[in-house]
Amino acid sequence: MNKFIYLICIIMLNYALPSIASTQPALMPMPAKIQMLKGKTQLTTELGVHMSQQQQALLMPLLLNSSFAQQFTNIEWQDANNAQLHISISQSAAPLPYLGMDESYEIVIANNTIKLSSSNQYGVLRGLASLSQLLFSAEQPRELTNLTITDAPTYPWRGLLFDGVRHFLPINDVKRTLRGLASAKFNVFHWHLTDDQGWRIELNSYPKLHQNASDGLYYTQAEIKEVVAYAAKLGIRVVPEFDVPGHASAIVLAYPELGSGTTLTEIERRWGVFEPLLDPSNPKVYQFIDEVVAELTGLFPDPYLHIGGDEVDDSDWQKNTKIQAYMASKKLADSHALHAYFNQRVAKILAKYNKQMIGWDEVLQPSLPKNTLVQSWRGHHSLSDITSAGHDGLLSSGFYIDQPQWTSYHYRNHPIQPTPAAVRAKNILGTVEFTLTRLKGSAVVGKATIFTNQQDKLYGKVSIKGKGSFITANVDKLADHYQLQIDTWMGPTKLAVSVDKASNEAALVGNTPYKFTAAVITSPSVKQLNQALTQQQQRKKPGNVLGGEATAWAELITSDNLDSRIWPRLYAIGERFWSPVSVTDERDMYKRLVVMDNFADQQLGLLHQQQFIKRLRQQPAVTNADVNALLTFSQLIEPVHYYTLHHLAFLRGDYHQQAPLNKLVDVLPVESLALKQFDYAVADYQQQCDSQQLATLQKQLLRWQQVLTDNRQLFLTINEWQASYLAIMTALKNKDELNKPQSIEINNGMIAQVIQSISLLKQARLSCSH
Repeated sequence: MNKFIYLICIIMLNYALPSIASTQPALMPMPAKIQMLKGKTQLTTELGVHMSQQQQALLMPLLLNSSFAQQFTNIEWQDANNAQLHISISQSAAPLPYLGMDESYEIVIANNTIKLSSSNQYGVLRGLASLSQLLFSAEQPRELTNLTITDAPTYPWRGLLFDGVRHFLPINDVKRTLRGLASAKFNVFHWHLTDDQGWRIELNSYPKLHQNASDGLYYTQAEIKEVVAYAAKLGIRVVPEFDVPGHASAIVLAYPELGSGTTLTEIERRWGVFEPLLDPSNPKVYQFIDEVVAELTGLFPDPYLHIGGDEVDDSDWQKNTKIQAYMASKKLADSHALHAYFNQRVAKILAKYNKQMIGWDEVLQPSLPKNTLVQSWRGHHSLSDITSAGHDGLLSSGFYIDQPQWTSYHYRNHPIQPTPAAVRAKNILGTVEFTLTRLKGSAVVGKATIFTNQQDKLYGKVSIKGKGSFITANVDKLADHYQLQIDTWMGPTKLAVSVDKASNEAALVGNTPYKFTAAVITSPSVKQLNQALTQQQQRKKPGNVLGGEATAWAELITSDNLDSRIWPRLYAIGERFWSPVSVTDERDMYKRLVVMDNFADQQLGLLHQQQFIKRLRQQPAVTNADVNALLTFSQLIEPVHYYTLHHLAFLRGDYHQQAPLNKLVDVLPVESLALKQFDYAVADYQQQCDSQQLATLQKQLLRWQQVLTDNRQLFLTINEWQASYLAIMTALKNKDELNKPQSIEINNGMIAQVIQSISLLKQARLSCSH
């Protein structure tokens, strides 16, 4: 029963708060078009299915292996007059999924039958995923509301990067993740298989790679073929990543003769960017790549192969006299030119095996073959450069789910951002130069100008060095400063600036405070600002963007917390890749996400809820009776956002492969969906000022306070939660006061997020009292 405690807590909270009105079913991703019809369709426990005899061999296995079929005691073929489920396709497609395959489908639920039709078997898979979700959220078992769904994806490339290198993730983790991806209508599994910390592919051509550079943790060729076949049955392509010439420590450890200077005696355990590179002047390097690609071609049938190409530290190249002489002989001016030359040769090797190259931003050079697909981790400005240079592009910036981030942040991020209304400045209120200091790495520096448009609405223009510029209408005038909100690569970012004096109020990156200083500087003229605004707004939008990929880098991910880090957020990202650009209602998304959170747990067997409960049980002296109280408390806190957990690990000397990830924060749900619904209810109260709404909200605060009071000793025995517990109790006891809540330390890796919710309620009460 304990696996359902978290579900019960969410249901109780949603029951207590005003509901979010919606006539649409709880589906993610939301289909392109839904038409609700009158009446209901009741399915029997033994489902009769009709499909043409010619299509049974292809379609029946897809049905029987689906989560939809698991909700019936028996499924059998019947004639058209008696069957409740009718499945038909126009024709069969290739047995392996491919880029650009037709995944459209239509569902008609009426007259006590379901008709699922599509062009091919891949559309059937997507339709079955929708039917499974409809059944799960039905008010009565197997009772569906009549409707029609006409659906097709917005982008043909909808992927997840799965890092099995930094921490090895066994085949069971891979298959479970694939099932989840299929339920969210993803169609690409980008398998990151080589990096500094290990080589995870069994190879016959270069066996020392998996023998000497993997700790014995690698995927056998049989397992790889099994995964490719398993994914294909789910309509998912498997694209491997073989990272060159950087992130090559494992290669250099196994075969030092391929390196550019730095040698190793053991596996690299630290996280970061390291000096060992492949030597582009060495013919054996290209022979190595040729033979590895040849063997990978036999394992991965997809025409695309990712060569990485990112984060090349050129120190070895600069120090190596042989490489420098080679560059001179080839008239290569610098390391960028050498990298470009290397990529050209790698592209020719891939072409020899009918493979098309993918690389990260850094591979983009004028000489890069035009058929190279380039994946942007740097942002939309990089994506625009990629497509302007004539390449197809993918977006990953903003979809880094190894970082704790609010789902709404990912949801606002589009592979091709909608065109905002043009903005022109009327008056400039001031300009500041700012510095945001991170816990690790260089500071973020930039400028911010506050101005009003022709209708006297506040705007901000924020330029960040190396990351482009942002125009935002999310500007609030507070007592002595302005607060700007923008979505950066770090997450939703709030900056507090004064236009007449220096300011140092902490910036917020998501839920996490960062040191921030700003100094007033001379503003541009209105003419200069409008020229800059026009130039930015007229910047060419990305051209041929195929879609995007979420990334699950595994520095802080193991089998014990994998699911808790990627679910349920991937449903929202899947919606961003699949659904029309017009589907942007964050509140409705969160309502459906609560359903998907439980669907993934109960129907698919994903482990995001169970992993957290398991970690709670591992706390000293925690009994079964304690778990419910601990789950309630977990609704009030969240992990710190951005890469703060990484940076804290670095500062305490735990930023390496062998550091234990055994803390509660390592598996704590990334976002409190309970608090999100509470905050929406507060917003309703602020709009309507209804006393009954306020009473309901206050009752919820009292329920939380009661649980925390009754279990005080329990919470104080958990070292990680002590600071958060004490801060939350203070805020709950003083909930009627209008003082600003004190921030708490982030060294435990958690934020007492309920304090912000209490503050919002205080503000709402003050607003309503006026």
